[in-house]
Amino acid sequence: MIRTIAYVDHAVEVGGAEKSLCELIAHLDQERFRPVILHPPGAEWTRYAEGAGAELRATVPLTGLYAATRSDLGGGGIAGARRVMSGFTPVARLWREFGRVRPALVHTNSAKMHLLAGTAARLRRLPLVWHMRDLLTEPGARAWLERAVRRLRPEVIAISKAVAAQFEGLPCRVHIIPNGIPLDRFLPGPAPDGLREQLGLPEDAPVAVIVGRLTPWKGHQTLLRAWREVVANVPQARLLIVGEVAFWEESYAGDLRALADDLGIAESVHWSGFREDVPDLLRLANLLVLASTDEPFGRVLIEAMAIGLPVVATASGGVPEIVIDGETGLLVPPGEPGALGDAIATLLANPLQATEMGAAGRRRALERFDVRRVAREVGQVYEEILR
Repeated sequence: MIRTIAYVDHAVEVGGAEKSLCELIAHLDQERFRPVILHPPGAEWTRYAEGAGAELRATVPLTGLYAATRSDLGGGGIAGARRVMSGFTPVARLWREFGRVRPALVHTNSAKMHLLAGTAARLRRLPLVWHMRDLLTEPGARAWLERAVRRLRPEVIAISKAVAAQFEGLPCRVHIIPNGIPLDRFLPGPAPDGLREQLGLPEDAPVAVIVGRLTPWKGHQTLLRAWREVVANVPQARLLIVGEVAFWEESYAGDLRALADDLGIAESVHWSGFREDVPDLLRLANLLVLASTDEPFGRVLIEAMAIGLPVVATASGGVPEIVIDGETGLLVPPGEPGALGDAIATLLANPLQATEMGAAGRRRALERFDVRRVAREVGQVYEEILR
């Protein structure tokens, strides 16, 4: 018997969580599970689900509640009451939509939908799975998490042990299933001709690349401060920053460019904005940098490792579960520009060491982070719940 699974995400813009969801659905055993994706009107990320075999339904209502930051999720008093009131309409609409779709199980993919769609699912007496992809470090958000778990009693899929640790002592079962990627899209090889020229990168310059949304917790400010030390040791090096601002940090890109100017490194820093050709950008680089604080996972680490790139990353959140320090890359403490700059300069100045780490990283990516394996494990969780 084929069971319908309703996947719910509130995002409009493209994010790693949404890409990972679409890749999971594309590799799901659709002889057992029929995927239906509920999303808001105009959601950009649903293009990644095209051809994945899922039914797309633009029925997640838009609401100002989505603009609340994580630190706003807890709280109390008048502001908290207003947030609760603003949730009534989306919960009611999702409750009606579940009545139309008649899913066997609801799988929520974003923090706001864990609460709103989760409430609607419980009112329908439907099994509920939270795909937990966040580290909630703010006190208000942690309080929200604990209250929601006690009321909704979800099954939880956590993308790392660091994410799973948030649920210790709470009344829910947690399945640790790391993100996977479609490894056939991330094969080693040369970058396309002309790509360096298009990006303004000198032909022979060693390149470090960072890929991700421009937001403070991704650590771009720390990286720019570290980069001043890198170019002091490797003057020809270039830093390629891939990504754009999303959600509420509208002035952040300008702040970063101003910081690069103030540090005197603007000529060695290249800004590409959002790009669809991430595999090719990784192929032209010499290493990937991840500078985050409280990184729940870091799927770009796997993408780079699959290409055969060494990585320099902060030992934060779920990152040490992916990168083996000294074997597939170098780990440094978060928020320390000196240590980050030393690690980057070391690998840029030692291409043989970098190549060996890149090869070890590719082996690790193939062994542990194939999206087909992830889809099988998620399917097993569904089967356990539905039994």
